[in-house]
Amino acid sequence: MKLNLNRVVYGVMAVAGLSYFWLHGSGMTSVPSQVYAQQKADAGVAQSQLTAQADQLSAAFRGVAKALKPSVVSIRASVESKQVQRVRRSGGQLSPFFGDLDELLGDDFQFEMPEQHRGESQGSGFIVSDDGYILTNNHVVAGADKISVSLSDNRTFDAKVVGTDPDSDIAVIKINTSGLAKAKLGDSDKMQEGDWVIAIGSPFGLKHTVTAGIVSAVNRNAADGGQSITNYDNFIQTDAAINPGNSGGPLMNLRGEVIGINTAIASGSGRFDGVGFAIPSNMAQDALDDIVKTGRVIRGFLGAVLKEIGPEERKKLGLGADVQGALIDQVYEGGPADKAGLQPNDCVVKIQGKQVDGVAPMRLQIASMSPSEKAVMEIIRDKSPKKITVTIEEQTKEKIATMGGKRVLDFLGIEVGELSEEEAAELGVREGGVMVTQVNRDSQLARKIKPGEAIIGVNQTIVRNVPEFMRAISQSKNGLQLVIRNARSTRMLGIQMDR
Repeated sequence: MKLNLNRVVYGVMAVAGLSYFWLHGSGMTSVPSQVYAQQKADAGVAQSQLTAQADQLSAAFRGVAKALKPSVVSIRASVESKQVQRVRRSGGQLSPFFGDLDELLGDDFQFEMPEQHRGESQGSGFIVSDDGYILTNNHVVAGADKISVSLSDNRTFDAKVVGTDPDSDIAVIKINTSGLAKAKLGDSDKMQEGDWVIAIGSPFGLKHTVTAGIVSAVNRNAADGGQSITNYDNFIQTDAAINPGNSGGPLMNLRGEVIGINTAIASGSGRFDGVGFAIPSNMAQDALDDIVKTGRVIRGFLGAVLKEIGPEERKKLGLGADVQGALIDQVYEGGPADKAGLQPNDCVVKIQGKQVDGVAPMRLQIASMSPSEKAVMEIIRDKSPKKITVTIEEQTKEKIATMGGKRVLDFLGIEVGELSEEEAAELGVREGGVMVTQVNRDSQLARKIKPGEAIIGVNQTIVRNVPEFMRAISQSKNGLQLVIRNARSTRMLGIQMDR
Protein backbone atom coordinates (compact mmCIF):
# COMPACT_ATOMS: atom_id res chain seq x y z
CA MET A 1 0.00 0.00 0.00
CA LYS A 2 1.42 3.31 -1.05
CA LEU A 3 0.91 6.22 1.35
CA ASN A 4 0.27 9.78 0.22
CA LEU A 5 2.86 11.71 2.20
CA ASN A 6 1.08 15.01 1.80
CA ARG A 7 -2.13 13.60 3.24
CA VAL A 8 -0.30 12.16 6.24
CA VAL A 9 1.38 15.48 6.94
CA TYR A 10 -1.89 17.41 6.61
CA GLY A 11 -3.65 14.88 8.87
CA VAL A 12 -1.05 15.18 11.59
CA MET A 13 -1.23 18.97 11.41
CA ALA A 14 -5.04 18.89 11.66
CA VAL A 15 -4.97 16.64 14.75
CA ALA A 16 -2.34 18.85 16.35
CA GLY A 17 -4.40 21.95 15.65
CA LEU A 18 -7.53 20.45 17.15
CA SER A 19 -5.57 19.34 20.22
CA TYR A 20 -4.13 22.81 20.71
CA PHE A 21 -7.55 24.38 20.40
CA TRP A 22 -9.03 21.88 22.88
CA LEU A 23 -6.22 22.25 25.40
CA HIS A 24 -5.31 25.91 25.00
CA GLY A 25 -8.29 27.52 23.39
CA SER A 26 -10.59 26.07 26.02
CA GLY A 27 -8.41 27.45 28.89
CA MET A 28 -6.92 24.09 29.85
CA THR A 29 -3.41 22.82 29.64
CA SER A 30 -2.01 19.40 30.20
CA VAL A 31 1.05 20.71 32.08
CA PRO A 32 0.54 22.98 35.22
CA SER A 33 2.10 26.43 34.94
CA GLN A 34 4.82 27.44 37.37
CA VAL A 35 2.49 30.06 38.89
CA TYR A 36 -0.23 27.52 39.60
CA ALA A 37 2.25 25.04 40.98
CA GLN A 38 3.55 27.67 43.41
CA GLN A 39 0.00 28.62 44.43
CA LYS A 40 -0.77 24.98 45.12
CA ALA A 41 2.33 24.61 47.24
CA ASP A 42 1.56 27.81 49.17
CA ALA A 43 -2.00 26.62 49.76
CA GLY A 44 -0.74 23.43 51.34
CA VAL A 45 1.56 25.31 53.72
CA ALA A 46 -1.19 27.81 54.57
CA GLN A 47 -3.66 25.04 55.27
CA SER A 48 -1.32 23.35 57.71
CA GLN A 49 -0.63 26.69 59.42
CA LEU A 50 -4.34 27.53 59.57
CA THR A 51 -5.08 24.24 61.22
CA ALA A 52 -2.54 24.93 63.95
CA GLN A 53 -3.65 28.54 64.39
CA ALA A 54 -7.34 27.64 64.44
CA ASP A 55 -6.69 24.94 67.01
CA GLN A 56 -4.82 27.46 69.17
CA LEU A 57 -7.58 30.09 68.87
CA SER A 58 -10.32 27.57 69.59
CA ALA A 59 -8.30 26.28 72.53
CA ALA A 60 -8.10 29.86 73.86
CA PHE A 61 -11.88 30.32 73.65
CA ARG A 62 -12.48 26.93 75.23
CA GLY A 63 -9.98 27.77 77.94
CA VAL A 64 -11.70 31.03 78.85
CA ALA A 65 -15.12 29.36 78.98
CA LYS A 66 -13.77 26.54 81.14
CA ALA A 67 -11.79 28.85 83.44
CA LEU A 68 -14.76 31.14 84.15
CA LYS A 69 -17.55 28.57 84.29
CA PRO A 70 -17.50 28.02 88.09
CA SER A 71 -17.29 31.79 88.68
CA VAL A 72 -20.38 32.77 86.67
CA VAL A 73 -23.78 32.59 88.38
CA SER A 74 -27.42 32.88 87.40
CA ILE A 75 -29.56 35.27 89.44
CA ARG A 76 -33.31 35.33 90.01
CA ALA A 77 -34.77 38.26 91.89
CA SER A 78 -38.33 38.39 93.21
CA VAL A 79 -39.46 41.99 92.97
CA GLU A 80 -42.52 44.09 93.55
CA SER A 81 -43.36 45.79 90.29
CA LYS A 82 -45.57 48.83 90.50
CA GLN A 83 -48.36 49.85 88.17
CA VAL A 84 -50.10 53.18 88.29
CA GLN A 85 -53.71 53.29 89.47
CA ARG A 86 -55.69 56.42 88.65
CA VAL A 87 -58.30 57.49 91.18
CA ARG A 88 -60.62 60.50 91.09
CA ARG A 89 -61.61 62.21 94.29
CA SER A 90 -65.09 63.74 94.61
CA GLY A 91 -65.27 66.06 97.58
CA GLY A 92 -64.70 65.44 101.27
CA GLN A 93 -61.57 64.62 103.24
CA LEU A 94 -59.28 62.27 101.34
CA SER A 95 -56.89 60.91 103.94
CA PRO A 96 -54.80 62.10 106.89
CA PHE A 97 -51.80 61.10 104.76
CA PHE A 98 -52.10 64.23 102.66
CA GLY A 99 -51.86 66.54 105.67
CA ASP A 100 -51.86 70.23 104.76
CA LEU A 101 -52.22 69.37 101.05
CA ASP A 102 -55.82 68.25 101.39
CA GLU A 103 -57.33 71.71 101.34
CA LEU A 104 -55.01 72.83 98.57
CA LEU A 105 -56.03 69.97 96.29
CA GLY A 106 -59.67 71.04 96.14
CA ASP A 107 -62.80 68.96 95.77
CA ASP A 108 -62.15 67.36 92.41
CA PHE A 109 -58.81 66.01 91.24
CA GLN A 110 -57.29 62.80 89.94
CA PHE A 111 -54.16 61.28 91.37
CA GLU A 112 -51.91 58.37 90.58
CA MET A 113 -50.79 55.77 93.12
CA PRO A 114 -48.70 52.65 92.49
CA GLU A 115 -50.25 49.21 92.80
CA GLN A 116 -47.91 46.43 93.88
CA HIS A 117 -47.64 43.18 91.94
CA ARG A 118 -45.31 40.22 92.32
CA GLY A 119 -42.76 39.76 89.56
CA GLU A 120 -39.41 38.12 88.86
CA SER A 121 -36.35 39.32 87.02
CA GLN A 122 -33.38 37.23 85.99
CA GLY A 123 -29.82 38.03 85.16
CA SER A 124 -26.25 36.98 85.66
CA GLY A 125 -23.30 37.78 87.89
CA PHE A 126 -19.81 36.59 88.74
CA ILE A 127 -18.05 35.65 91.96
CA VAL A 128 -15.30 38.02 93.12
CA SER A 129 -14.29 36.38 96.41
CA ASP A 130 -14.06 32.81 97.65
CA ASP A 131 -16.47 33.61 100.50
CA GLY A 132 -19.39 34.58 98.29
CA TYR A 133 -19.26 38.21 97.15
CA ILE A 134 -20.81 38.59 93.70
CA LEU A 135 -20.81 41.50 91.22
CA THR A 136 -23.89 42.15 89.07
CA ASN A 137 -26.03 45.00 87.74
CA ASN A 138 -28.15 47.11 90.04
CA HIS A 139 -31.12 46.76 87.67
CA VAL A 140 -31.00 42.96 88.11
CA VAL A 141 -31.63 43.13 91.87
CA ALA A 142 -33.16 46.59 92.38
CA GLY A 143 -36.21 46.48 94.65
CA ALA A 144 -35.92 42.72 95.17
CA ASP A 145 -37.16 41.22 98.41
CA LYS A 146 -35.75 37.76 97.57
CA ILE A 147 -32.66 36.91 95.53
CA SER A 148 -31.65 33.40 94.47
CA VAL A 149 -28.23 32.53 93.05
CA SER A 150 -27.49 29.31 91.11
CA LEU A 151 -23.93 28.06 90.68
CA SER A 152 -22.51 26.05 87.79
CA ASP A 153 -23.07 22.77 89.71
CA ASN A 154 -26.77 23.71 90.16
CA ARG A 155 -26.45 24.48 93.87
CA THR A 156 -28.77 27.31 94.81
CA PHE A 157 -28.30 29.89 97.56
CA ASP A 158 -30.30 32.79 98.91
CA ALA A 159 -28.39 36.04 98.53
CA LYS A 160 -28.49 39.36 100.32
CA VAL A 161 -27.70 42.79 98.89
CA VAL A 162 -24.47 44.23 100.29
CA GLY A 163 -24.83 47.52 98.48
CA THR A 164 -26.00 49.05 95.22
CA ASP A 165 -25.06 52.02 93.09
CA PRO A 166 -27.83 53.02 90.66
CA ASP A 167 -25.67 55.82 89.24
CA SER A 168 -23.30 53.25 87.69
CA ASP A 169 -25.78 50.33 87.64
CA ILE A 170 -23.51 48.19 89.82
CA ALA A 171 -24.57 45.99 92.74
CA VAL A 172 -22.75 43.67 95.13
CA ILE A 173 -24.63 40.70 96.60
CA LYS A 174 -23.41 37.88 98.83
CA ILE A 175 -24.18 34.21 99.38
CA ASN A 176 -23.30 32.37 102.58
CA THR A 177 -20.74 29.78 101.53
CA SER A 178 -16.98 29.40 101.04
CA GLY A 179 -14.41 27.75 98.80
CA LEU A 180 -15.75 29.40 95.65
CA ALA A 181 -13.83 30.04 92.42
CA LYS A 182 -13.46 33.79 91.99
CA ALA A 183 -13.08 35.57 88.68
CA LYS A 184 -10.01 37.69 88.05
CA LEU A 185 -10.65 41.35 87.24
CA GLY A 186 -8.46 42.68 84.44
CA ASP A 187 -7.42 46.20 83.43
CA SER A 188 -10.20 47.57 81.24
CA ASP A 189 -8.07 50.61 80.29
CA LYS A 190 -5.90 48.31 78.19
CA MET A 191 -8.76 47.17 75.95
CA GLN A 192 -8.68 48.44 72.38
CA GLU A 193 -11.01 48.32 69.41
CA GLY A 194 -10.64 44.97 67.68
CA ASP A 195 -9.67 42.96 70.78
CA TRP A 196 -11.41 39.60 71.10
CA VAL A 197 -13.91 39.33 73.98
CA ILE A 198 -16.17 36.60 75.37
CA ALA A 199 -19.45 37.01 77.25
CA ILE A 200 -20.90 34.37 79.60
CA GLY A 201 -24.32 34.56 81.19
CA SER A 202 -27.87 33.27 81.24
CA PRO A 203 -29.71 34.85 78.28
CA PHE A 204 -33.37 33.86 78.33
CA GLY A 205 -32.55 31.69 81.34
CA LEU A 206 -30.11 29.50 79.37
CA LYS A 207 -27.34 29.08 81.95
CA HIS A 208 -23.67 29.46 81.06
CA THR A 209 -24.20 30.51 77.47
CA VAL A 210 -20.91 31.57 75.84
CA THR A 211 -20.81 34.17 73.05
CA ALA A 212 -17.84 35.86 71.40
CA GLY A 213 -17.05 39.02 69.48
CA ILE A 214 -14.70 41.97 69.50
CA VAL A 215 -14.47 45.32 71.24
CA SER A 216 -16.17 47.62 68.73
CA ALA A 217 -15.59 50.85 70.71
CA VAL A 218 -14.31 52.08 74.08
CA ASN A 219 -15.26 55.01 76.32
CA ARG A 220 -18.74 55.04 74.79
CA ASN A 221 -21.23 57.49 76.27
CA ALA A 222 -24.30 59.54 75.41
CA ALA A 223 -22.11 62.27 73.92
CA ASP A 224 -21.23 59.83 71.12
CA GLY A 225 -24.80 60.04 69.86
CA GLY A 226 -26.31 57.33 72.04
CA GLN A 227 -28.69 57.58 74.96
CA SER A 228 -27.46 57.87 78.51
CA ILE A 229 -27.75 54.53 80.30
CA THR A 230 -26.24 55.46 83.65
CA ASN A 231 -25.13 58.70 85.28
CA TYR A 232 -21.51 57.73 84.58
CA ASP A 233 -21.46 56.32 81.06
CA ASN A 234 -18.03 55.02 80.03
CA PHE A 235 -18.89 51.78 78.33
CA ILE A 236 -16.98 49.15 76.43
CA GLN A 237 -18.99 48.47 73.27
CA THR A 238 -18.99 44.96 71.85
CA ASP A 239 -20.64 42.84 69.19
CA ALA A 240 -20.55 39.72 71.37
CA ALA A 241 -24.17 38.58 71.63
CA ILE A 242 -25.82 40.04 74.74
CA ASN A 243 -29.50 39.34 75.37
CA PRO A 244 -31.98 39.68 78.25
CA GLY A 245 -30.55 37.61 81.08
CA ASN A 246 -26.92 38.44 80.24
CA SER A 247 -27.12 41.57 82.40
CA GLY A 248 -24.59 41.49 85.22
CA GLY A 249 -22.49 38.74 83.64
CA PRO A 250 -18.81 39.05 82.74
CA LEU A 251 -17.21 40.25 79.53
CA MET A 252 -13.70 38.74 79.32
CA ASN A 253 -10.53 39.03 77.31
CA LEU A 254 -8.73 35.97 75.94
CA ARG A 255 -6.55 35.90 79.07
CA GLY A 256 -9.63 34.90 81.04
CA GLU A 257 -9.79 38.27 82.85
CA VAL A 258 -13.09 40.07 83.39
CA ILE A 259 -12.80 43.45 81.71
CA GLY A 260 -16.48 44.45 81.88
CA ILE A 261 -19.96 43.83 83.28
CA ASN A 262 -22.51 43.25 80.51
CA THR A 263 -25.20 45.84 81.08
CA ALA A 264 -27.25 46.93 78.08
CA ILE A 265 -27.90 46.56 74.36
CA ALA A 266 -28.77 49.02 71.63
CA SER A 267 -31.70 47.40 69.88
CA GLY A 268 -34.95 48.29 68.18
CA SER A 269 -36.37 44.87 69.00
CA GLY A 270 -35.22 44.42 72.59
CA ARG A 271 -33.01 41.57 71.39
CA PHE A 272 -29.42 41.32 70.16
CA ASP A 273 -28.72 43.62 67.21
CA GLY A 274 -24.94 43.57 67.32
CA VAL A 275 -24.28 46.42 69.75
CA GLY A 276 -23.86 45.73 73.47
CA PHE A 277 -22.40 47.72 76.34
CA ALA A 278 -20.34 46.66 79.34
CA ILE A 279 -19.29 48.64 82.43
CA PRO A 280 -15.45 48.73 82.52
CA SER A 281 -13.91 46.47 85.13
CA ASN A 282 -11.84 49.33 86.59
CA MET A 283 -15.02 51.23 87.43
CA ALA A 284 -16.55 48.05 88.83
CA GLN A 285 -13.47 47.41 90.97
CA ASP A 286 -13.70 50.87 92.56
CA ALA A 287 -17.42 50.39 93.26
CA LEU A 288 -16.79 46.90 94.67
CA ASP A 289 -14.11 48.16 97.07
CA ASP A 290 -16.31 51.01 98.34
CA ILE A 291 -19.44 48.88 98.73
CA VAL A 292 -17.67 46.07 100.59
CA LYS A 293 -16.03 48.57 102.95
CA THR A 294 -18.87 51.05 103.49
CA GLY A 295 -22.01 49.65 101.81
CA ARG A 296 -22.05 52.49 99.29
CA VAL A 297 -19.95 54.12 96.58
CA ILE A 298 -18.03 57.23 97.62
CA ARG A 299 -17.62 59.83 94.88
CA GLY A 300 -15.92 63.17 94.54
CA PHE A 301 -17.98 66.36 94.24
CA LEU A 302 -16.96 69.49 92.34
CA GLY A 303 -20.07 71.62 92.82
CA ALA A 304 -20.40 72.80 89.24
CA VAL A 305 -22.54 72.15 86.17
CA LEU A 306 -20.57 71.27 83.05
CA LYS A 307 -21.35 71.61 79.37
CA GLU A 308 -19.70 70.65 76.11
CA ILE A 309 -17.77 73.14 73.99
CA GLY A 310 -20.10 73.88 71.08
CA PRO A 311 -19.29 75.98 67.99
CA GLU A 312 -20.96 79.06 69.50
CA GLU A 313 -19.07 78.75 72.80
CA ARG A 314 -15.82 78.13 70.96
CA LYS A 315 -16.28 81.30 68.90
CA LYS A 316 -17.55 83.41 71.80
CA LEU A 317 -14.71 82.43 74.15
CA GLY A 318 -12.02 82.51 71.49
CA LEU A 319 -11.09 78.85 71.88
CA GLY A 320 -9.03 77.39 69.06
CA ALA A 321 -10.23 74.39 67.08
CA ASP A 322 -7.58 72.25 68.76
CA VAL A 323 -8.74 73.05 72.30
CA GLN A 324 -10.45 70.08 73.98
CA GLY A 325 -12.08 70.13 77.39
CA ALA A 326 -15.30 70.95 79.23
CA LEU A 327 -16.88 74.28 80.12
CA ILE A 328 -18.00 75.36 83.57
CA ASP A 329 -21.62 76.36 83.01
CA GLN A 330 -22.75 76.97 86.59
CA VAL A 331 -20.94 77.15 89.95
CA TYR A 332 -22.81 76.18 93.10
CA GLU A 333 -22.44 78.73 95.85
CA GLY A 334 -20.37 77.37 98.72
CA GLY A 335 -19.24 74.32 96.78
CA PRO A 336 -15.63 73.22 96.08
CA ALA A 337 -15.50 74.93 92.67
CA ASP A 338 -16.81 78.18 94.16
CA LYS A 339 -14.31 78.06 97.04
CA ALA A 340 -11.44 77.52 94.60
CA GLY A 341 -12.47 80.40 92.35
CA LEU A 342 -13.74 78.56 89.28
CA GLN A 343 -16.11 80.68 87.20
CA PRO A 344 -18.73 80.12 84.49
CA ASN A 345 -17.15 79.90 81.02
CA ASP A 346 -13.86 78.57 82.40
CA CYS A 347 -12.67 75.86 80.02
CA VAL A 348 -11.09 72.95 81.89
CA VAL A 349 -8.51 71.29 79.64
CA LYS A 350 -6.56 69.09 82.10
CA ILE A 351 -7.04 67.62 85.58
CA GLN A 352 -4.01 66.21 87.40
CA GLY A 353 -2.15 66.51 84.10
CA LYS A 354 -4.66 64.31 82.25
CA GLN A 355 -6.40 65.67 79.16
CA VAL A 356 -10.14 66.37 79.55
CA ASP A 357 -11.95 65.08 76.47
CA GLY A 358 -15.46 66.32 77.28
CA VAL A 359 -18.15 66.50 79.94
CA ALA A 360 -18.63 62.75 80.49
CA PRO A 361 -14.92 61.97 81.00
CA MET A 362 -14.53 64.97 83.33
CA ARG A 363 -17.55 63.99 85.44
CA LEU A 364 -16.16 60.46 85.67
CA GLN A 365 -12.70 61.67 86.68
CA ILE A 366 -14.08 63.98 89.39
CA ALA A 367 -16.39 61.26 90.69
CA SER A 368 -13.48 58.81 90.96
CA MET A 369 -11.47 61.20 93.14
CA SER A 370 -11.39 60.92 96.91
CA PRO A 371 -12.87 63.51 99.26
CA SER A 372 -10.18 66.01 100.39
CA GLU A 373 -8.08 65.19 97.32
CA LYS A 374 -6.65 68.30 95.67
CA ALA A 375 -7.41 68.46 91.96
CA VAL A 376 -5.03 70.64 89.94
CA MET A 377 -7.03 71.98 87.00
CA GLU A 378 -5.55 73.63 83.97
CA ILE A 379 -8.09 76.03 82.55
CA ILE A 380 -8.46 78.68 79.87
CA ARG A 381 -10.09 81.89 81.10
CA ASP A 382 -10.40 84.96 78.90
CA LYS A 383 -8.15 83.27 76.32
CA SER A 384 -5.34 82.87 78.89
CA PRO A 385 -4.12 79.65 80.55
CA LYS A 386 -4.43 79.38 84.32
CA LYS A 387 -4.06 76.75 87.04
CA ILE A 388 -6.57 76.35 89.86
CA THR A 389 -6.44 73.82 92.69
CA VAL A 390 -9.80 72.52 93.89
CA THR A 391 -10.23 70.54 97.10
CA ILE A 392 -12.71 67.82 96.18
CA GLU A 393 -15.52 67.06 98.63
CA GLU A 394 -17.66 63.96 99.07
CA GLN A 395 -20.72 63.78 96.87
CA THR A 396 -23.91 63.38 98.88
CA LYS A 397 -27.58 63.42 97.96
CA GLU A 398 -28.11 66.39 100.22
CA LYS A 399 -25.42 68.47 98.49
CA ILE A 400 -26.79 67.65 95.08
CA ALA A 401 -30.33 68.30 96.28
CA THR A 402 -29.80 71.68 97.91
CA MET A 403 -27.36 73.22 95.44
CA GLY A 404 -28.04 74.52 91.99
CA GLY A 405 -31.00 76.84 91.38
CA LYS A 406 -32.99 75.48 88.45
CA ARG A 407 -31.29 72.11 88.24
CA VAL A 408 -32.94 69.30 90.12
CA LEU A 409 -31.42 66.01 91.07
CA ASP A 410 -30.02 64.04 88.13
CA PHE A 411 -31.83 60.91 89.22
CA LEU A 412 -35.22 62.60 88.71
CA GLY A 413 -34.22 63.77 85.26
CA ILE A 414 -36.08 67.10 85.36
CA GLU A 415 -35.24 70.77 85.65
CA VAL A 416 -37.41 73.27 87.48
CA GLY A 417 -37.59 77.01 87.94
CA GLU A 418 -39.49 79.47 90.06
CA LEU A 419 -43.20 79.83 89.34
CA SER A 420 -44.02 83.39 88.34
CA GLU A 421 -47.20 85.15 89.48
CA GLU A 422 -48.55 85.06 85.91
CA GLU A 423 -47.88 81.31 85.57
CA ALA A 424 -49.42 80.66 88.99
CA ALA A 425 -52.54 82.59 87.96
CA GLU A 426 -52.84 80.67 84.69
CA LEU A 427 -52.58 77.34 86.54
CA GLY A 428 -54.85 78.41 89.39
CA VAL A 429 -52.12 77.82 91.99
CA ARG A 430 -52.65 79.70 95.27
CA GLU A 431 -49.63 78.71 97.35
CA GLY A 432 -46.77 78.92 94.84
CA GLY A 433 -44.75 75.96 93.57
CA VAL A 434 -42.06 75.19 91.00
CA MET A 435 -42.39 75.12 87.22
CA VAL A 436 -41.14 72.06 85.32
CA THR A 437 -38.94 73.48 82.56
CA GLN A 438 -37.39 70.31 81.12
CA VAL A 439 -37.88 66.54 81.29
CA ASN A 440 -35.22 64.02 80.26
CA ARG A 441 -36.92 61.51 77.95
CA ASP A 442 -35.02 58.61 79.57
CA SER A 443 -35.73 59.64 83.16
CA GLN A 444 -37.98 58.32 85.91
CA LEU A 445 -40.54 61.01 85.10
CA ALA A 446 -40.54 60.70 81.31
CA ARG A 447 -44.12 60.49 80.00
CA LYS A 448 -45.41 61.15 83.53
CA ILE A 449 -44.85 64.88 83.70
CA LYS A 450 -44.49 67.61 81.09
CA PRO A 451 -42.71 70.95 80.84
CA GLY A 452 -45.13 73.72 81.75
CA GLU A 453 -46.70 71.79 84.62
CA ALA A 454 -46.18 72.89 88.21
CA ILE A 455 -45.16 70.79 91.20
CA ILE A 456 -46.92 72.21 94.25
CA GLY A 457 -46.34 69.45 96.81
CA VAL A 458 -43.83 66.76 97.74
CA ASN A 459 -45.07 63.96 99.97
CA GLN A 460 -47.12 65.70 102.68
CA THR A 461 -45.53 69.12 102.28
CA ILE A 462 -46.47 72.17 100.20
CA VAL A 463 -43.47 73.50 98.26
CA ARG A 464 -43.63 77.20 97.37
CA ASN A 465 -40.28 77.70 95.64
CA VAL A 466 -37.15 75.93 94.38
CA PRO A 467 -35.28 75.81 97.73
CA GLU A 468 -38.30 74.25 99.49
CA PHE A 469 -38.65 71.76 96.64
CA MET A 470 -34.95 70.84 96.86
CA ARG A 471 -35.12 70.30 100.61
CA ALA A 472 -38.24 68.15 100.32
CA ILE A 473 -36.60 65.99 97.63
CA SER A 474 -33.41 65.54 99.63
CA GLN A 475 -35.35 64.36 102.68
CA SER A 476 -37.23 61.66 100.75
CA LYS A 477 -36.15 58.13 101.61
CA ASN A 478 -37.99 55.37 99.76
CA GLY A 479 -40.39 57.13 97.40
CA LEU A 480 -42.06 60.33 96.32
CA GLN A 481 -45.62 61.57 96.06
CA LEU A 482 -45.64 64.65 93.84
CA VAL A 483 -48.68 66.90 93.55
CA ILE A 484 -48.75 68.21 89.98
CA ARG A 485 -50.93 70.99 88.62
CA ASN A 486 -51.69 71.92 85.01
CA ALA A 487 -54.35 74.12 83.42
CA ARG A 488 -56.95 71.33 83.53
CA SER A 489 -56.44 69.36 86.71
CA THR A 490 -54.39 68.51 89.77
CA ARG A 491 -53.06 64.99 90.15
CA MET A 492 -50.90 62.96 92.52
CA LEU A 493 -47.95 61.08 91.02
CA GLY A 494 -46.32 58.25 92.98
CA ILE A 495 -42.81 57.24 91.91
CA GLN A 496 -39.98 55.06 93.15
CA MET A 497 -36.79 56.78 94.23
CA ASP A 498 -34.02 55.43 92.00
CA ARG A 499 -30.86 57.24 92.99
